[in-house]
Amino acid sequence: MVVGIDGAFVKALPTRRSQRRQLEVITGRIESAQHRGEAYAVVRDLDSLAKQRLRAILRQCGRGPKTEITVLSDGEDGLRGLVGSWFGKRCRPRLDWFHVARRIERIRKGFLYLPYDQDFQQRIADHNANLNSMKWMLWNDGVEMAEFGMTGVRIGLFQHALSRPEADRQRFLDLEDRLNELRSYLYANREATRGYAEAHRSGERVSTAHVESTVNQLINWRMCKKKQMAWSRRGAQYLLHVKTAVLSGRLERYTGNYSKDQAIAA
Repeated sequence: MVVGIDGAFVKALPTRRSQRRQLEVITGRIESAQHRGEAYAVVRDLDSLAKQRLRAILRQCGRGPKTEITVLSDGEDGLRGLVGSWFGKRCRPRLDWFHVARRIERIRKGFLYLPYDQDFQQRIADHNANLNSMKWMLWNDGVEMAEFGMTGVRIGLFQHALSRPEADRQRFLDLEDRLNELRSYLYANREATRGYAEAHRSGERVSTAHVESTVNQLINWRMCKKKQMAWSRRGAQYLLHVKTAVLSGRLERYTGNYSKDQAIAA
């Protein structure tokens, strides 16, 4: 079973008991032999039953005592702690490759703003080659080997800086900060960065791109980007129940005369 998970925030409706400005929604998709693309969404904030709701959905999708679960997430602190406590011991976290690659590409773009000299094109090619080598090591061998590749990137940047002692060092410092941020991010998710190449060759998911589309369908249009509505916890959860039922094609269980065409239109 593969579970993609992501988080989003919606505007909260102030009440006498609480003046919270936002509610956190945990959403994503569950893929198994029985269910291909079952959407789920639970309001995490102020809901003591959120974990039980998600586990009930997993059981409905075929999870048993011995089911192995791969959980794909962006690896941020809040979701990383949630994965460990909500999915149980038979859970293997995997860091979303899309978020890793996006950080690497931010470093690559920074190369274009380094001080220019007559060997600039060759230096940029060398920097890109070092970065690609680091990315390949991470894809195939994990964080420990990627550390060697990252050292190669740093050495190349250091040599570039030495060749232009009169140039502004801020561009090099910015790249150093991005490399440090990437390193911290990878080591915080060290156990979730293993086996990308093997998983990809086996046809397993290594990215949460399908979850991003689920977030857009469930939350962003209705709750964030277009309507800008404020929601109570219960109201948000009820709407999410309906939306997930529509996306998963099971709204007819709850409404006797609701056709598939109407569900698609909704």
